[in-house]
Amino acid sequence: MRIRRPLVYVESTQRHEVPFSISRYNYQDLGCHCVKALNRVFLFIMTHIRSQSSDDRSVFLILIPIGLSAKLKTKRRSEEEPMSRLAIQGGDKAITLDQREASEWPIIDDEVTKAVVNQLQSGEISFSDTIYKFEEEFAAYHGVKYALAHNNGTASIHGALFGIGVGPGDEVITPAATFWGTYMPILSCQAIPVFCDIDPFTGCADPEDIERRISPRTKAVIVVHLGGMPAEMDAIMEIATRHNIFVVEDCSHAHGATYKGKKVGTIGDVGCFSMQGGKLLPSGEGGVMITDNLGYYERAICLGHYERIRDLPEEKYHKYARTCLGYKYRIAPISAAIARVQLRHLDERNKCRDDNVMYLMDGIAECPGIYPIKPSTDNFRGYYSRPYIRYVPEELGGLSKEKFIEALRAEGASVSSGAPGGSDHLSVVFQERNHPAFTRPENKREVTYQEGDLPVSENPREDLFTIPVFSRPNKALLDQYIEAFRKVATRVAELV
Repeated sequence: MRIRRPLVYVESTQRHEVPFSISRYNYQDLGCHCVKALNRVFLFIMTHIRSQSSDDRSVFLILIPIGLSAKLKTKRRSEEEPMSRLAIQGGDKAITLDQREASEWPIIDDEVTKAVVNQLQSGEISFSDTIYKFEEEFAAYHGVKYALAHNNGTASIHGALFGIGVGPGDEVITPAATFWGTYMPILSCQAIPVFCDIDPFTGCADPEDIERRISPRTKAVIVVHLGGMPAEMDAIMEIATRHNIFVVEDCSHAHGATYKGKKVGTIGDVGCFSMQGGKLLPSGEGGVMITDNLGYYERAICLGHYERIRDLPEEKYHKYARTCLGYKYRIAPISAAIARVQLRHLDERNKCRDDNVMYLMDGIAECPGIYPIKPSTDNFRGYYSRPYIRYVPEELGGLSKEKFIEALRAEGASVSSGAPGGSDHLSVVFQERNHPAFTRPENKREVTYQEGDLPVSENPREDLFTIPVFSRPNKALLDQYIEAFRKVATRVAELV
């Protein structure tokens, strides 16, 4: 059982209590450090006690029995059992359970296998009603009128931008701290990306910086729910409404996530999702665009779904049925079959991942210097990527984050240094400006892409690191992770 006690130290006549977690790994060792500190205090007492007032003497004398007791109960370091030492110093690991099954993703079970086999046996491997069924189910899940499946998430963003009318002469604001599939479709529409900065802890677009980047040419903003963390949609929607610009939500990391009770993808004008194999709704490859606007949906069909154009109610589009507008974005039926199964399990698997993360975060938050970055209580995050932990070395004896991570890894923990950020605005395509969109006369306003434009994106915080997301229930493993954190956090004096 973990023991909670105050660690008492003396500064003049003031008494301070600092919460401290003591685990079964470190009780004896903590005593060693207490005795070393107390011995120095005793020397101070012997030197100064005669010159102190009676009140000061009473404070100092309180320490004497504490120190003697700790010294008597503490073993010599050479007598410690291996488990009581840090693993980085030769002790046993705190984490001994196999982590592979708990980390398995995507989950390919018999239900998925059966759906794939049935699709293959149907002979419909290029086009199938399975695609329409998936779209109906995906739209119903989000409570929207229209869903259009694509062969990948990048294509769905291209369809969304074309659907809302983005074209030459337009600018679209987007974060640079994202996958290129978010912003390159802007160039495919012959428009110009304008990059905005991000929140340093969540990685989502900074609403204030979005507003600073708006120009008379701004047509839309793409909001990325990075890592599954919902962006600040209230502020962004207020800005967009005031400036009469569209909002496209990139939900590629955030299937099933909610912002103040609303599913992401349903708040802006259009929502886009990726179903690549590592995503929260994995189908191998695939993408989906959702909207309540028939016009946006029809235009997206005209861009890359030639086989559907003749079925559109607006006859003006039928003339494009032979060629569409030059893209073929139809999803493969096998991917749609997989996606239907994964959608049925999305909420339960999201909840499992969230439960695991919250349990682990709550457990390690009791350690000094460890501050998990959690979503607002109004929101539900889809944990596509690993959550961030803020590390405060001053609370851990000045131990560097790198050394702390090294010690945790030695205990068996899968932790990594990392923080939201990215400098894609400095990539070659924007420095050389050799994409045809940059040469169009309609795009005569020069948008610059320079170092220093996005100080937060370019300089990720150095005090963050990540913990794993487990996709299956395994409380015993999570408890071992918590013990590993406590073990290292309460033994930092040995590592400084």
